[in-house]
Amino acid sequence: MFDGISFIVPHKDDPLIDRLLGFLDGQTFKDFEVIIVDASDTDAISQVVSKWSRSLKIRVVRAKGGRGTARNVGAKIARAEVLVFADADVVLPHVFAGDLMRLFNADPGLVAVGFPIYPTKLNKISYMVYRTLRFLDGFSYLYGKPRIPTTCAAYRRSIFEFRSFTDLIGEDVLFSADIMKYGRAVFAKHIKVYEEPRRWEQNTRILDSLGHYFPSYVINFLVILGLHNRLLPKQESRLPKKR
Repeated sequence: MFDGISFIVPHKDDPLIDRLLGFLDGQTFKDFEVIIVDASDTDAISQVVSKWSRSLKIRVVRAKGGRGTARNVGAKIARAEVLVFADADVVLPHVFAGDLMRLFNADPGLVAVGFPIYPTKLNKISYMVYRTLRFLDGFSYLYGKPRIPTTCAAYRRSIFEFRSFTDLIGEDVLFSADIMKYGRAVFAKHIKVYEEPRRWEQNTRILDSLGHYFPSYVINFLVILGLHNRLLPKQESRLPKKR
């Protein structure tokens, strides 16, 4: 294990993985590895990895299943102290890794960090959707039950020795609610993350996209009421609870 970052990227046939690796290559903080958990139907990822393997420490592991399974697989083999889960279509500022490590190093009780997510390009719909989501995400920290979307999210590695994601829609909401008894979470407003707004670019996909988010917010409502544990499988928990 090393005192850096493991970037874990669930991937399936996404051409934007090349762009993400380019942004990782441009990080000012260099003590990190990249783990791509690949569920693609082709071997195209090997060409992308070959392009960046001279400047980045990259590992590719094959795994079938949902995104929750992919994150669990990546967490199991990660070697760093801090794990960052990032979708293939995100854009990270060049100071992302350094600013994140400063947060974790300054607070031993910090177990999770969420980020404000912005669209890489704006239209009326994406502006409204992302602004609303940022407000709801930031507000969730105020009542102690943060909603941390795994579009881009960071956690201490120790959490994954005893907890894991599920493949349910809204698994990120369930996971963040489940681990708050072990430490603190912060909403890093100063670290902006950008995402390709593909769900909100075509009118034909908007209703499908709203349907995608609906279960997540039902789960968030259950979290607020304290009823979410009924959706979680029994998991061993030997971590000391926070005082």
